[in-house]
Amino acid sequence: MHTWAERVSRDWPAFRTESRAGWRFGLAEGFTKRANCALVEDPGAEVAEVTRFYREHGLRPCVQVWPGEEAVDARLAEHGYERVEPTLVLARELPERPEAPGRTRVSSAPTPRWTELFAETGVSPEWAEGVVRILGQVTTAYGVHEEGIGRGCAVLDGESVAICSMVTAREARGRGVAGAILADLLAWAHDRGARRAYLCVVADNGAALRLYRRAGFEEVSRYHNRVLAD
Repeated sequence: MHTWAERVSRDWPAFRTESRAGWRFGLAEGFTKRANCALVEDPGAEVAEVTRFYREHGLRPCVQVWPGEEAVDARLAEHGYERVEPTLVLARELPERPEAPGRTRVSSAPTPRWTELFAETGVSPEWAEGVVRILGQVTTAYGVHEEGIGRGCAVLDGESVAICSMVTAREARGRGVAGAILADLLAWAHDRGARRAYLCVVADNGAALRLYRRAGFEEVSRYHNRVLAD
């Protein structure tokens, strides 16, 4: 399995996984593709196994495809799986504590405001609860801007930290809120031993890419999803 696929799935875990027939299947009651997709364990694995598995569980079949899995990608396309959401993995080293404005309140559990900001992304309360359950399985720090106008979180795994769930309130965009939260979360993680950071961002999110590159993140890998067409 691709190294980054292992890392990403560990930091954004399914509620349960099952390895069989050359695939590792993730299940999280449909909350996010990342936690409800198949990862390639055997490049010769049959696509029909993915279709069968997710149909049996009432979910749309989905596979996460990484570099080096081009043959699998081609077979998925032949079986009617559509390519969606090309995503970049960006990373940077943290040898020194980043300069941080200290405007983010960080807690070990999501505050009401952290959860309320899901409304900015247009998802349902049930979906928001599902994401909180996913993050509750790992060591997560929840950060909310002191004015309550943005949020993010950091998943700490030894010397590695994953930044995710960054949201800025619509009325506060363009004011440096996300940059402040990002810097504060990186500083928080460095204080607790993190020396490397990474994040995943949809490839066409230009504003987010500019923010992360200004913060020293560079592309280290990429993936896309293949979902079975209805």
